Amino acid sequence: MPQTELFFRFDWFAAILLVGMVQGFFMSLLFMARRPHRQPYHHLLLAALVFTCACMVLEVFLCYSGLMFRTLHLADFSEPANFAVGPLTYLLFRSLNGNKWTRRQWLHFIPFGVYFLYHILFYIQPEEVKYNAYIGAYFPEMERLQVTIALFWDPLHWTRYVNELTMGHILVYIVLCFLLLRKQNTAESPNPYFYTWARFLLYFFIATLVLIVLVKISYERDLGDHFLAMFLVVQLFFASYKIITDSAFFQPVVQVKYEKSALSEEAKQDLIHKLKAAEQEKFYTQPSASLPTLAKQLHTSPHYLSQSLNERLGKTFFEYLAELRIQEAKAILADPARQHLNVEEVAEQVGYMSKSAFSSVFKKYTGQTPGQYRKTAVSGSV
Repeated sequence: MPQTELFFRFDWFAAILLVGMVQGFFMSLLFMARRPHRQPYHHLLLAALVFTCACMVLEVFLCYSGLMFRTLHLADFSEPANFAVGPLTYLLFRSLNGNKWTRRQWLHFIPFGVYFLYHILFYIQPEEVKYNAYIGAYFPEMERLQVTIALFWDPLHWTRYVNELTMGHILVYIVLCFLLLRKQNTAESPNPYFYTWARFLLYFFIATLVLIVLVKISYERDLGDHFLAMFLVVQLFFASYKIITDSAFFQPVVQVKYEKSALSEEAKQDLIHKLKAAEQEKFYTQPSASLPTLAKQLHTSPHYLSQSLNERLGKTFFEYLAELRIQEAKAILADPARQHLNVEEVAEQVGYMSKSAFSSVFKKYTGQTPGQYRKTAVSGSV
């Protein structure tokens, strides 16, 4: 074997790939540790998706840095994962929208399983074959080793066209994700909070496909894969940031504390309809608005009302109340006929007894103070 094992490259590309890889494996362990896992298993699916991406980044890091010369047995080890990203993303879509896991969902992994079994032909090849495959992709100017192949690893030429197969596979799942998102957009979503997560996943999914096309057009073989890996790292860090800042992600779609509840799905839906009717009467503008008071008004228990809000709307009562009040405040602040009201009067009209509390909540939900929002709204309506 040539003395290529002495080659090592560690620049800012390699550093970012290394950090992203470690971040990905850590995130997958974090999601796996979120117990107990209840339907629809979005924590487990996200853990699997993040782990898959981290494995892809690991292989690119080894290839880009030259460490693959020391770990030739890992050459192309993550290639079958190309056919796992699509199903995992789509199934995560379903899970985030409240759909439960069924045995039929395993069918989505048939292409991954078939390609993995097919790729075993490459896994069992001697290191000389993997060496040639590696330098052919990353160091095409280097001289290849002479090797006698007892069993050809790509009899159906799937490996030769793996990039095209991957892009087609991802495109199919982008369409499925889009159709699911469109369906949820036209129907009442069981959990609006997770709807934003689904859009986030779809945008990154589409961007990934576009980047794959651009890289494969611009570079031969795998020379541009470090750009794809960099984009995966960006996704991993963005997902980490979003999860940390939106801690409600860890609220399960089916709340564990309500597992023994006797409240049926029909009763929850009926309670939500009553809640919408109460919104029309603007119960939330009363300073005395509270969970027990509203439950009494709706002829139910605070426990059942809290359960329905959590499971059907994905919100706590305080989040739900704050959103309604801020929505009402925005309407008042943008109304030209009510510009004479000062901020304290607006706060009182939407149910806040304290101007400071109102301003704090308003800025949390809108990113602006009430005064800034009023100025922007008025100038925009002129």
